[in-house]
Amino acid sequence: MDFKVKFEDNDLIIKQLKQEEFNDLYNVAKDPNIWKQHPENDRWKKEKFAIFFKNGIDNEFGIYKIINKSNKEIIGSSRFYNLDPKDKAIRIGFTFITTKYWGTTTNFKIKKLMIDYALKFLDKIYFDIGENNIRSRKAVEKLGATFFSDDNKGMVVYKLNKIDFI
Repeated sequence: MDFKVKFEDNDLIIKQLKQEEFNDLYNVAKDPNIWKQHPENDRWKKEKFAIFFKNGIDNEFGIYKIINKSNKEIIGSSRFYNLDPKDKAIRIGFTFITTKYWGTTTNFKIKKLMIDYALKFLDKIYFDIGENNIRSRKAVEKLGATFFSDDNKGMVVYKLNKIDFI
């Protein structure tokens, strides 16, 4: 199972980001509105975003850029992380998209492409979400994920079982 593959549908391309694309992604991420509900709500600052980006590049599964096919614009990012072979599970997260695409089907499509692939090999997907990030919590619930646990550090975990995926 290769979690550095490219995903594509009629509207989106999701593929690995390269180190030299920092500024391209930062141009999307520098909008403070994107981060308002996140535990790190100052991630729009360049020095904070640089840490997020480096962690994504260093992640064993990399970091994805999300591209709108119609205009070739980078609209956000996501990643796989924390593969647990014993639990047959992986996590999907650190997803953000520009506010222009909020309230559309874009986030659903991003997650669906990633989930469809992961569930070919695994039985569960976990999502770590800031407890006050209502937008993200509702988004994963629409995918069929249910509340799993609270980590007492301002994060909640949702779980999506293969049998529950839409």
